[in-house]
Amino acid sequence: MNFIALGAGLAMAIVGLGISLGQGSALGKGLEGIAKQPEAGGRIQTAMIVGMAIMETIGVLTFVIAIILTGKM
Repeated sequence: MNFIALGAGLAMAIVGLGISLGQGSALGKGLEGIAKQPEAGGRIQTAMIVGMAIMETIGVLTFVIAIILTGKM
């Protein structure tokens, strides 16, 4: 059994789970904030989009690292 492939797959699964939970939480809290203060909706939405972009970047970087590690086999 190749432990590099196992580790890369496990890393992708853990990061995918973490990102999905984080984005769901951020979206929920953002929508709550907009519902409570509609006049601040633009600022809340901007901050939420920037935060989600950072989370997606972490996922993409993990994917790239997993591809690189898999190529080392």
